[in-house]
Amino acid sequence: MNVEILQCADALSEIMSCKQGDEDSGGGMMNEWREATHKEFLSVEDGMAAVTDGGDSGGGMTATWVECLLGDVVNLKRGYDLPHRVRSAGAFPVVSSSGVTDYHSEAKVKGPGVVTGRYGTLGQVFYIESDYWPLNTSLYVQDFKGNDPRFISYFLGTLNFESQNAAGAVPGINRNHLHAMDVRIPSLPVQRRIAGILSAYDELIENSQRRIRILEEMARALYREWFVHFRFPGHENHPHVPSSLGDIPQGWDVKKLKDVCLLTMGQSPKSEFYNDTGEGQPFHQGVTNFGERFPTDRLFCTVNGRIAEAGDILFSVRAPVGRMNIADKKIIIGRGLSAIRNMAGHQAFLWEQLRNRFTKDDMIGNGAIFAAVTKDDMQGIELVCPPAPLVFAATKHFEPIHSELGALTKQIQNLRCTRDLLLPRLLSGQIVMNNE
Repeated sequence: MNVEILQCADALSEIMSCKQGDEDSGGGMMNEWREATHKEFLSVEDGMAAVTDGGDSGGGMTATWVECLLGDVVNLKRGYDLPHRVRSAGAFPVVSSSGVTDYHSEAKVKGPGVVTGRYGTLGQVFYIESDYWPLNTSLYVQDFKGNDPRFISYFLGTLNFESQNAAGAVPGINRNHLHAMDVRIPSLPVQRRIAGILSAYDELIENSQRRIRILEEMARALYREWFVHFRFPGHENHPHVPSSLGDIPQGWDVKKLKDVCLLTMGQSPKSEFYNDTGEGQPFHQGVTNFGERFPTDRLFCTVNGRIAEAGDILFSVRAPVGRMNIADKKIIIGRGLSAIRNMAGHQAFLWEQLRNRFTKDDMIGNGAIFAAVTKDDMQGIELVCPPAPLVFAATKHFEPIHSELGALTKQIQNLRCTRDLLLPRLLSGQIVMNNE
């Protein structure tokens, strides 16, 4: 199998099979999740044992693959109008060129289905398990002509639909042009095996994302219970007193960010020192490469600059102001970012505090909209500061949750890396299924 694929799979296996921490570091539920996810990954490894590398030249193509037109594989049809005024709440997905955008009480097409963009967003492909309503900005597969729907969803995603864009102010494609595209397609048994491998990765990713949502909601609920609704342990003994941020429990304080945090404002080196080959340190100018939790390193810098250390909160100071990530390593930050670190080391508490405060991009203070903020603006942000013992107690709850969130986020990155390496090779026949 291709070395890159094995390296990604090895990295993922190492993450998934890591030793469980003690009970204080994660809790029983988190350890159960690790065990369950590891079992899921082993099932993917079993599926991977059925493939071999056919080489980058496509020489592994066998008689089970045939050359034909896309119109011989599927029939694409334009979706249907559904104005907002006639929609009613329901369980059936409404699918546009950008994916599921609403739900309706009625379905137009039986699932499973495959939908792609006709106008607007081109090239994205969506697999819909249930009955659904494809909108008129989309094309949907009306007839799979005996092919596997899940395989078709992956297969269409590898085709360059953007190249079929008709001239016009709004990007658009003609289904007849797509039907005339030359393609190569494997037999149905091979389609199912390929779809099984790729969908196993997608299911692992979805499971991890679901776990992330649960953990984030746990942390958010705890923060709001203790520090927004003020129902912390012993709250009955703390009457409320007025402050600049409204009533707060007696003994609490309101301080500016500069009094409780170390703040580093980014500064961009000259572009001649940038590269995308990995020389120097990772460089992040703004939010372009922000991820679900950690940024993705795509640009590097060979000269020293303003530094964000691992664990620092990366806070966007240019539009979109207030968007956040966490530095997972030492990086150089440009003028679009700042790095924030709690002076007392309560970084997990600070993350929840800022996340609760900045719920929308570009809003700071009392809902004012900013295109950019200065160092003075950042330093002047007011924060409610509970007594240190209470912050310490909350941090003990937040830290294991954040540790698990970090591990799950890294896991998703590795799963996507492996899947994205496999996908074009499997769907082009470069990786051949054993006994194909």
